Amino acid sequence: MSRDRSRSRDNDDHRPIWGNPDLDRPHDPTRTRCWNYIPALSRIRRVLICVDITQIHRLMEEQFSDAMTVTSCTNLPDLRDPQEMAMFTYARLLKPSQLQTTTVGDLLTGISQYIDNTWGVNTDADIMDLRWSDRTGDTFALRNPRTISRLLQENRPNWAQAQDIGIFGSLVPVTCPTQPYIMRMSCHKALPPNYPVSARL
Repeated sequence: MSRDRSRSRDNDDHRPIWGNPDLDRPHDPTRTRCWNYIPALSRIRRVLICVDITQIHRLMEEQFSDAMTVTSCTNLPDLRDPQEMAMFTYARLLKPSQLQTTTVGDLLTGISQYIDNTWGVNTDADIMDLRWSDRTGDTFALRNPRTISRLLQENRPNWAQAQDIGIFGSLVPVTCPTQPYIMRMSCHKALPPNYPVSARL
């Protein structure tokens, strides 16, 4: 004699125990995919930050140090341009997870340490600021609490899919997901505390 089948298996009104438990209400994909507004590449694409610190030599001269000035091509004829550019550039490669936590202040602290390690001069991060250009090409000073992720979302919304090239910001599509986005900035003597945040330079 065969064993009776469970009535629940033959019941057409049986509700599944997984998936959408309420068949009268359509499944809302945004409940489980709310993060999909971020481009897929933004979750795996890294960012290469390159900061030109050439202008800091004026700040060092105010502190009575000529360390940066004497290590330039102007004073060292045998020093090549690529070597000077490498020495006067602070670079850092950020992983996607670091974009959410790394702030402008963190970069300035790193630059301060780089200057100390390279030229032996202690330069306080608070007397420097970073400057960057928005989508229109206007340059503005970055504020310390801002994270790299927020700056990219507000000023380079296509950073995950393309690289902006030149002063007109022409977009070149990403050809490889491991290719980092290059974020170019410059470092200067800090603007006065009462300088308008929204002002352009």
